[in-house]
Parts: sequence; C-alpha cells; structure tokens
Amino acid sequence: MPINRFYTCLTHSSKHIMGGVWSIEGARQVIEMGAMIAGGSEALRERPFISAITSWMVSPLHLDTGVTDILIEWCKHGLPVALSSAPMAGSTSPVTLAGTLTQLNAEQLSGIVLSQLVRPGTPVLAGYIPGVADMRSGGYLGGAVEFGMMQAAAAQLAHFYGVPIYGSGGMSDSKLPDAQAGYEKMATFLLAAMGGCNYIHHALSMVTNMSAASLEQAVIDDDIVGLAMRVLRSIEVTEDTMAVEAIHRVGPGGHYLMDAHTLRFMRSELFYPPLADRQNRAMWEEAGKKDTRARAIARVERLLQKHQPPGLPPEVDAAIRARFNIL
Repeated sequence: MPINRFYTCLTHSSKHIMGGVWSIEGARQVIEMGAMIAGGSEALRERPFISAITSWMVSPLHLDTGVTDILIEWCKHGLPVALSSAPMAGSTSPVTLAGTLTQLNAEQLSGIVLSQLVRPGTPVLAGYIPGVADMRSGGYLGGAVEFGMMQAAAAQLAHFYGVPIYGSGGMSDSKLPDAQAGYEKMATFLLAAMGGCNYIHHALSMVTNMSAASLEQAVIDDDIVGLAMRVLRSIEVTEDTMAVEAIHRVGPGGHYLMDAHTLRFMRSELFYPPLADRQNRAMWEEAGKKDTRARAIARVERLLQKHQPPGLPPEVDAAIRARFNIL
C-alpha cells in the first residue's frame, strides 16, 4: 500500500508528498523509490520531496512499538518526518485545554529527542494535534472551536522550542459540504493559521471528521484557504499603500474607480475567491440560482476535464514499475 500511494501521488502532482508508510518495509520501499526519482539517496536528502507521518505516540504518554520502529527506520535516512500525536481532551488527555496542551507538549518533546538520537539533524515537524472528545458520545470532534484554539496555542509552543509545527485545520464534523462544514472549517483553519502553524494538513476536502473526502468540498476549501492566506498577508502599511497622494488627487466628492492607484493595487491588494458568487441577486438568478455546492460540483468537473498529470520521466517510471509491484 505505501509504495502505491506515494507512486500515485508523485505521478499526479509536482508538489511535496507526505503520507504514512505503515511498515518498516513500506518505509524502505518509499525511500528507495524517492531516491530513484531524485537520482540517488544524497540527492533526495538535499531536496526531499517526500516525507512521512508517524503516529508513534498512543496518548497518554505511550510509545507504540511498531510505529516507533518505523519512525526510527525513517530517521536513519535523514528524511523529513512529522511526529503526529493526537490526544483527545476528556478521553486520552485532560478535559481542560491547558491540561491537554501540557501532556501533548511532553509527548512531542519525547519524539523530537528520539528522532535526534537516531540521527542528529533529522528534519522534524512537531505534530501537535490536540483533539476534543464529545462528552455526550465519546466520539472525536474535528470541527470544535476548542480544537482550533488548542492548535493555535500548540503553534506557540512549537515556536518557543524553535521547531516547525505540523498542525490540523479545516476539519468538520458535518457529513457533507454544507453551512456547518463552512463555519467549522473556517474557524479551525483560520485559528491554526493565525496561531502560526507552518504546515496545516487536513485542510482540503475532509468531511465527517477525517472519515471521508469530498471533491466538491475540496474546491470550497480552496476558497477558505485563500481567505486565510490573505489574512496572513496582513495589511501592508507603506507610503504607497496609505495612498495619501491618491486621496489628495481624488479630493472631496470624487471616486477612485479610474485612479492610477486603484489600477496599480486592485489585483494584488484584494483576494478574489474562485468559487464564491459575488454577483447581485438578479445576475445570480439569471445564472441559474446555483448555491455553493452546485457551483463546486461544476468546478470539479471543469478541473478534472482539463487536468493533465505531470507524470515521471518515462525511463524512471519504467524502472520503478520493474522494481516494485505497482498496481
């Protein structure tokens, strides 16, 4: 499974690929494939386009033997690893947010120490993933606002230790792309982003906590991520952006629609979500009165029709297929 998952992702995307490797043999196969693509093990370490998630910690405070062995094997090769521990407040960690963060911090520090004992300098993402248990059912809550609050606080802990943080955001307990999914995702993603998470996973497509993925939710989430990224860019304050000259130029009672300052900054200053409908009501009705999910389904169809997987160089692809059982 690991070799096929990584192979599929690497042939369909030019982005960095992170995933679980399930076993020591799976880790070795994925690393060998990465080296074949990179042109050698050293080249892969210099430009690591693959990394592993290891959920080595069984909260509270217990190292899973099998996954810890996988973590040790991966660290031996000096490739990036995300140390994912995910205690649930009220279940596998104290119900108080501060208590969960205290336990989670200890779990993360143990993983960082272990990775550096195996191979000093191993690139590590501290995977603080503080969860929340539903005290009414005992189930896991992905869209709880307390989850987002703890994720923001966890980012501050990681920054205190000077390590990058792998966090979560954009999750929801909703079962389909609806209003609940929208407000839960926006709250948890924005809190994680503004708190300082360096790498936010689960950010696209997830519904029903982490039990299902939706293509139309993915394009909705693209808008949410874009909005949050615009927030992170903040308000730039310079002589040009304060626009004092433009204010004098336009003067009382004028407008800025055709002013040079507007033309200069209108594309860079404002974010235009690709999916959101910002027409007036009459134009929206004339276009078919489509809601967000209907527009998302149409956008998914357009994206799939024009998508061209980048693939791998033919000779590399042939070598990988000859070496591994690629399905």
